[in-house]
Amino acid sequence: MSERRKFSMLRTTGTHADIFAAVGLARLLSSAGAVVRIAESQASFEVCFDNNETHAGSQFSTSPGYPFLKANDKVAVPHGAFDPVDYKAEKAKADRIKSLHQGKKLKMLDEATRQAIEQDKPRPDWRLLQVLNTLQGDETSNRIHALITRTDAAEVRQIIAEGLKAISENRPSNLKWAATSVQLFNPIAAKGYSRLKPDSTDRNDKTKDQWTDPFLEWLRYQGYFGVACPFFQGSKSEHVRLFCPVPHDISVNALIAAAAELRAAGLYGGAAKLDSLAALKLAEILVLHSREYHDQDSQEFEDFGLRGRTPADAISGITITHYQSLGNAKAVSAMSTIALPGWFRLDTAERAARFLTILSEHQTVLRTLRDDYSDEVGLLVAYRRFLQTRGESAAALLIDFLSRYGAMLLGAWQEGRRLRAFRTDNLKEVLMAVAPQLSEVLVNPGFVSVAAAVRRATVNAQALKAMKRTDYRDIRYDLLPELRRKSSLPGSNPLIEAVSDFISKYNVENARRREMGKPAPRNVTTEEFAAFVALVEAAGAPTVGAMLCAYGSCREPRDEEIAQETDVVEES
Repeated sequence: MSERRKFSMLRTTGTHADIFAAVGLARLLSSAGAVVRIAESQASFEVCFDNNETHAGSQFSTSPGYPFLKANDKVAVPHGAFDPVDYKAEKAKADRIKSLHQGKKLKMLDEATRQAIEQDKPRPDWRLLQVLNTLQGDETSNRIHALITRTDAAEVRQIIAEGLKAISENRPSNLKWAATSVQLFNPIAAKGYSRLKPDSTDRNDKTKDQWTDPFLEWLRYQGYFGVACPFFQGSKSEHVRLFCPVPHDISVNALIAAAAELRAAGLYGGAAKLDSLAALKLAEILVLHSREYHDQDSQEFEDFGLRGRTPADAISGITITHYQSLGNAKAVSAMSTIALPGWFRLDTAERAARFLTILSEHQTVLRTLRDDYSDEVGLLVAYRRFLQTRGESAAALLIDFLSRYGAMLLGAWQEGRRLRAFRTDNLKEVLMAVAPQLSEVLVNPGFVSVAAAVRRATVNAQALKAMKRTDYRDIRYDLLPELRRKSSLPGSNPLIEAVSDFISKYNVENARRREMGKPAPRNVTTEEFAAFVALVEAAGAPTVGAMLCAYGSCREPRDEEIAQETDVVEES
C-alpha cells in the first residue's frame, strides 16, 4: 500500500486565487498518475496524493495544461502549442447559434436548425475563454504557455520538481518566467499596493509583479480552467460574476466534474438570486452524482461518495467575485462566500432522494421570484443570508424568509401569479436537522393545530379560489403580516391576543359553514390553544410567531407526491 503525502497550499489571499493554485497543483500531480484529493483546513488547502514517486517529477506531463488563446490576428500561435483556440472563429460559431435561436427554445426549432446548432456547438470551455479574453488574462497565460512549449521536456520536469520543493518548504520558487499578476487569477492584484502614498503609479505600473511567483501563477492558470464558473450579468452581459467551488474534502476529478456541470447549468438572475441558485445547484449536482444515489441518468463522479456526509462536507461553499464593467475596463467590486447546504447527512439512498426533493423545491421557488420587484429582491437577499450562515442562526434566517415569503405569496396569487408554496414536511425536516431544539415547537399539539388553522385561512383558501372553487372560506390576507408584527412586540401578550382573536373567528366560521352544509375542518380546541399559549410563554413570542407564519404558510404534501418520491428510492 502506497504512502499518502500532501502539499499544504497556504490561503494567502483569501480569494479564489488560493483555490485555483490548489486545483492547479492537484491537476499537475494527477498528470503523473496520482490519485489526488483536496482537503480544506483553516489556513491552507491540503493537496493529498499517494506516494508512488510522483513527487520526484519524472512522470509529470510537460504540457502547459490549458489552451492557448489566439485572441486576434496579431497573436502568433507557437509551434506545438497545446489546444490552440481561434477566438474569432469560436465567437462566430456562438453568434450564429444566437441568431438561429432568436429567443426560441431548442424544442421549438425545426430539425434543420437544430442540426445547424449542433454543428456550431461551442467548446465546453467557451465561457472560460470569453472571460479570459474579457478580463485580459490571456496575455500572461499565453506567455507562460509559449515558454513551456519552447522548453525541453526534461527541463520542464526539473522546473516542476523545484517548484514542488519550494511549495513544500513554503518559499518562493524563484522561477524566472515573465508572469504578471492580473485580477482574473488573483482579485487582490487590482486593489493597489501597500504604499502609504503611491507616486506616479498608473495602469501599466508593474510594481505588484515583484511579488508574483511564476510557478504559482502557472498553477492558477490550470486551476482556472479546472474549477472557475463565470456567468455574465447585465442587460448587455457587461459584468462578470465568477463562482469558484471551495473544496472541503473531495477528489480533484470529482471537483472538476462538478464545476463543469455547474458551469453548464442555465442559471440566471441578479446577484442574490444567481448566488443562491448556484449553491443549491452545486449541492444537487453532488448528490445526483454520488455513489449513494447515481443512476443511468446521472453517472457517479470518479471516487466520490457522500455516505454519512452532506454536500457541504465535500464542497464547503462557493467564493463569489464580481467584476463590474466601468466602460472600457472591469474592476473587482465585490467578493464574498456562500455556503453549500449541509442540512442533513445522506446515510441512505432514501435520504439522498429527500435531499434532492428539498433542493428542487427551493430552486423552483427562487426562480419564480423577480429581480425587478423590490419586495422580492429583499426576499432573495434574505434567502442568500440563510445560505451564508450555519447552525441555529441559519434556522432563524430561514424562518424569517419563509414568514415573509408566505405573506407575499397571498398577494401574488391574488394577482394571478402562480408562485409555489413550500411543503410542510420539507421545512420540518430542514429545521429539525439545522436546529434540533426547534423540534419541541414543531411537535407541540397547540402549535400544529393553530398553524393548520392559519394555513386553511390563508394559502389553502387562496388556492381553492384560484381553482375556481365556490366553497372556499374567507381569505385572511392581513393575518400573516399581523402575526409577524405582533410577534415582534415586547412580551408574549400581543401575539397571544392576536392568535386568540383569529381562532375565535376561525371556529365561528367553521360552525357557520357546517350549518350551511359546506365542508369545514375541526375547531381548534381549548386544550390546544392552552398548549400554544404555554409554548409562547416558554419559547418566546419572536420564535413561535415567526415559526407560525413560516409553517402556517406552507402547504401540506399531496399523497401522490410522497408516493412518487418513495417509488424511485432503493436502499444502496
